[in-house]
Amino acid sequence: MTHLNAQSYITIGDLYYQINDDGVSATLVGPVEGTEMAGELTIPSTISYDGNDYPVTRIGKSAFISCGNLTGPLTIPNTVTSIGENAFLGCSGLTELHLGSALDTIGPVAFYGCKGFTGSLTIPNSVRAIEIAAFYGCTGFTGTLTIGNGLKRIENAAFYKCNGFTSLNLGDAVTYIATSAFWGCTGFSGSLTIPNSVTEIGGNAFRNCSGFTGTLTLGNALESIGGQSFCNCSGFTEVVSLASEPPVFSFDEVFEGFSCTTLTVPCGCISAYENSEWHDYFPTIIDDCNVVQELDETMVTVYPNPTCGMLTIEAENIKGIGIYNMLGEKLFEASTMGNSFAYDFRPLGAGVYIVSIQTEKGIVTKRVMVENR
Repeated sequence: MTHLNAQSYITIGDLYYQINDDGVSATLVGPVEGTEMAGELTIPSTISYDGNDYPVTRIGKSAFISCGNLTGPLTIPNTVTSIGENAFLGCSGLTELHLGSALDTIGPVAFYGCKGFTGSLTIPNSVRAIEIAAFYGCTGFTGTLTIGNGLKRIENAAFYKCNGFTSLNLGDAVTYIATSAFWGCTGFSGSLTIPNSVTEIGGNAFRNCSGFTGTLTLGNALESIGGQSFCNCSGFTEVVSLASEPPVFSFDEVFEGFSCTTLTVPCGCISAYENSEWHDYFPTIIDDCNVVQELDETMVTVYPNPTCGMLTIEAENIKGIGIYNMLGEKLFEASTMGNSFAYDFRPLGAGVYIVSIQTEKGIVTKRVMVENR
């Protein structure tokens, strides 16, 4: 046993460990004082001490900070639930990163400047927090960045200037993409879809991500976009917003430098976007009334369908109704309040129509078949 800073540490090989407060697990504290870490690093899943086995569940704060002589792949065991602040800061010789399936938290600046990592990176579904600047400047990654389905927040500068990644897959639980989260990730290519779970994108979040070349799709729950979030993302060829209410801009130059000037919005939402700041960037705004969404029958009910004339629409807090033909031409529009609305299709004649129902929870569409008597 060695005593450092009035805390008891266990020495195993060249590493210090500490028994956690729960008495049944351990933290990897870091190298033994005076030890120069070099070569490959093996992190055990379990240590044995005084006749007992202790799973290693934490990698402590600053555990391997500036250990630039570490080389080879780094595998985080499946027992580890948290990686502490600065844990591997500046460990530029590490070549691969494999994160364990129990990992919950990646601390601030945990892998800052680990520019030797290559290949793809998958954030496991178990991870619920990636803290500030966790992967800042990890320029060597060369494949896909996949964010698991457990992560809700991507914090400030989490992947700042990780410019080697070639594509980005965001999990469907993410609600917040913070300031500068992906600033300067110039290697991203293809399309980008912001999941329907995301409600806020911070300033500069995707600034200078100039490699994207396809469609930028913004999810239907998005409420706010920070200044310069997509500034200089000049490669996007199409922009689609699925939100029925135009997300507000918290600062200027959100889409500065875009070459794409056409925006596609949900059926019946053109006027809302034209009367917002979105029109400053997208002088041409069109709506898509040919997309039919599968609806939960407990949310919206449309009957009878097919109909020979009268159609009844029932939903909670209806705000507006729009009816379109299959060419996307608007045939009828009304603002209404209540939980029920009736419309007579007989003057329009037989055919297939799209009914757009706007509620407080958003806009949904239904395909309606009108038959002759």
